[in-house]
Amino acid sequence: MVIESDIFKVMHQRRSIRKFSEREISKEDLEKILEAGLRAPFAAQLCSVVYTSDKNKMKEIKGIGIYPTTKILMFFLIDLNRMEKIMKLRGHEYDTDDAMTLWLGIQDTTLVIENVILAADSLGMGSVLLGVAPQIADILSEVFNIPQRVFPVVGLCLGYPDPSVETDIRPRYPLKYSAFEDSYKELNEEELRECMKEMDEGYITQGYYIKNKAKIPLPEGQKDEIDYNKYSWSEHISRKMIKRKHVREPLIDIIRRHGFRID
Repeated sequence: MVIESDIFKVMHQRRSIRKFSEREISKEDLEKILEAGLRAPFAAQLCSVVYTSDKNKMKEIKGIGIYPTTKILMFFLIDLNRMEKIMKLRGHEYDTDDAMTLWLGIQDTTLVIENVILAADSLGMGSVLLGVAPQIADILSEVFNIPQRVFPVVGLCLGYPDPSVETDIRPRYPLKYSAFEDSYKELNEEELRECMKEMDEGYITQGYYIKNKAKIPLPEGQKDEIDYNKYSWSEHISRKMIKRKHVREPLIDIIRRHGFRID
């Protein structure tokens, strides 16, 4: 096994993998990855993970676009159920703001996810995130026997990359427009356009949306005058935000249905 020990190299070369090889992930390596994940900093250890390598179980999970070559499918959960049980063992009763607890749980969970991704990449594996997981919380609860007061934040497809498929490292906003010393910086139009240019030219050069046939149609009645040669990241993310493409119902309603008290 080749292990990449340069953490900066792992971070800068990481990219999403959507097609995996037939190579299986050993139990030893899976446990190593999960243990590394759970070593992340935490507010209250409010993260749990459910995972499966069962293809039939994966097929039960509708509406999330799981990649068929995925070797292991994971979901990262905010777990208040366990915390409340621990509190009872200490003779205490939970009585605080669920919104703040959920916020802390998101912090815990995302830190674990990042550790898992980096650990997997350092072992030569790859992954892709499934951000729509909260919208299918009902299905996930049924498939994985998830109780009330436990809620999915994100999913992760994991496996060894298919060597026949080339994947590019995606661009990012320039550092100076994302990291500010001493005071937040309001970007002017020229600076915003520089951010857009960095992202848009990178995606267009790589042919990302053409390869993936990922163009989002405009709302009904709006004429689409942008072809794939000009269809860029900033246009794509904007269309996601106006069309509500992946929103089945308000997220707050789903969260309440899973036992969280949000006023």
